[in-house]
Parts: sequence; C-alpha cells; structure tokens
Amino acid sequence: MAATGYRRRLEQSASLLALLVVWLFATTVVAVVPSLPSPVEVLAALANTVTGPYYWEEVFRSTFRVYLSFVLAAVIGIPLGIAIGRSQVFADLTFPALEVLRPIPPIAWFPALTIILLSAENIVRFIIFLAAFFPILLNTIGGVRGIETEYAQAASSLGASSWQRLRHIVLPGALPSIYTGLVNAMGLAWVSLVAAELLSSSGIGYFIWNAFTAGAYPNIIVGMITVGVLGYASSTLVRWLGARQLPWMQGE
Repeated sequence: MAATGYRRRLEQSASLLALLVVWLFATTVVAVVPSLPSPVEVLAALANTVTGPYYWEEVFRSTFRVYLSFVLAAVIGIPLGIAIGRSQVFADLTFPALEVLRPIPPIAWFPALTIILLSAENIVRFIIFLAAFFPILLNTIGGVRGIETEYAQAASSLGASSWQRLRHIVLPGALPSIYTGLVNAMGLAWVSLVAAELLSSSGIGYFIWNAFTAGAYPNIIVGMITVGVLGYASSTLVRWLGARQLPWMQGE
C-alpha cells in the first residue's frame, strides 16, 4: 500500500512537472506567445509579491468568502436535497422553481444583486453561494433517490421511526453522492469567486484584474496559480473529510 501511494505521488508530480516544462518551452525556447511571462519571471514576481501584506490580505479575503459561502450552501443544500428526495409532494412544490433558477449563471445575478443587496461583499458571497448550492442540491437529491426503497420498508417493518430511517439508511446511502457534490461545488465556488471579484474591488480576482490593467503580466499568472493552488487544496480537504466518513469507498 505504501509503495502504491508513493507511486501515485510520483505520477501526480510528473503531471505538474510536464505542465511546467511545456510552459517553459513555450515562453523561452520557441516563444510562441512572446507576451506570456516565463516561469522565471513569474517566480520573481511571486517572490516580490509574497513579501508584502497586500497579497496575503487578498488571499485571506478570498478564502474566507469561498469557505463561508460553501458552508452556507452545504447547510442549506443538503437538508433541502434530502427533503426533496424523500417527499414527492415537497419536490413538486419546490423543485420546479429551483430548476428555473439553476441555468442562470451566478455572475448574471450581479446587476440585480447590486439593487437588492447593495453591499459588494454580500454580492460576491451570494454569487459564490449560488455556484456551490446547485451541485450540492442535485447530488443530494440523486443520492437520496438512488437508495433502494426496500431498505426503508424493511426498517419500517422492524419498527424504525422516520428519524431512525433518516439517520441509519438515508444519510449513509446518500453520503457518496453528497460528497461528490461537495467536491464539485468547491471547485465551482473558486471559479465563481474570480468572476465575481473581477467586478468588485478586493480579493484575488481583483488582484488579477488590477495586474492586467497595470500591465504587470507576471502578477496575472501569480494570481492564477494562487487560485489553482487554493482550489486544489480546498477540494483535497473536502475529499479527505469524505474519506474519513466513507472509508469503504477508498478501495475503488
């Protein structure tokens, strides 16, 4: 098992190294995109940026926005998905309205939210919330509806209450699908964050836009790499939490 884990880490490292080699080759050897900063230029910009407080303030602000909105999306989306998945009447009353809202891109809410919420901070958080909410909701509904009805019927025949069926049958059965939704939601939360912050005046998204308008192209790549690393780390954290709750899934 240890050898397998070591081999996987080597393969993952090789993937990142290959990306770096392609980037270095494209910017220094053949120079197919002359305006694209090289890894050396970006590394120098990163070293200069991380020494100042501005960069870390923006990183903290963006991370806080993502995690707060993600937690709210999970707290609302999971119970709502369970309720819709378990009750056809409740689904008929709520799901059609949610399905109408779902295709609207989160960033398209910005003009309306400017009128409704006023605060730029609330607008960014709500856009992230929307991006994370629907993957969690839909995967939770799918997980609940994918449970064999015979399990609940057998539990009922043995005298299990509705709460006991929910705790011992519905939640364990839907957890794999719920965690899949959480991982997808975390990735979409970071994607929507950058789009929302491009229209605000703070955060990593604004850092990227500000670097573009100032012509500081290496800082654009610094911001993009920052988002990639933070997004990867966040998804890894969600997967790790899922692995602790679903140890039987790790062999798959």
